[in-house]
Amino acid sequence: MHELFSVWSKTKQIVIVAITAAVYAGTLIPFKPIQIIPGLTELRPASVIPVLFGILFGPAAAWGSAIGNLIADFFGMLSPASIFGFVANFLFSYVAFLLWRSFVKQAVIMNWKQIAVFEVSTVIASLICAIIVSFGVWVFKLAPYKVIFFVVFVNNSLMAGILGPILMKLLYKRIEKTGLIPDHGNVSALRRFSTKV
Repeated sequence: MHELFSVWSKTKQIVIVAITAAVYAGTLIPFKPIQIIPGLTELRPASVIPVLFGILFGPAAAWGSAIGNLIADFFGMLSPASIFGFVANFLFSYVAFLLWRSFVKQAVIMNWKQIAVFEVSTVIASLICAIIVSFGVWVFKLAPYKVIFFVVFVNNSLMAGILGPILMKLLYKRIEKTGLIPDHGNVSALRRFSTKV
């Protein structure tokens, strides 16, 4: 719990929150007109951002994902259920980070084992996200629970699962050189391990 709130006491972490929120919102907003369920959910290639940034940046990215999703809702689909979207996107990112950190013990190089961990982390995080979003929609009686659950789960897991390993492979070393990746033990292991499989 401490690592979740210590983010707000560190300048670098606050910068990561802001960057994640801006990138996520900026990637979500252009797709708002492409609605799968009008007024509730849209096509979301941006679903890769919470998982990818969560694994890279940890809790700061989780806060940024939650805030970015809320900002994007102001450009369409803002409703009382948006608070559930805030929590769901926070956990979407944070759960992916926790699972990755638990199983990956080497540099981020995206070999087949790491891709498997990435995919499993994405599916579990997507499941949790879908449960929370669909529960929120059900609470406010905006749409059938099962329909929202299916759409959110499939969209998040597919988009993040397909795009994530590709983007991680392309971006990790470049982002690591900026010095923004915090030392979360085995997550930021590039500094201490070789990149050999």
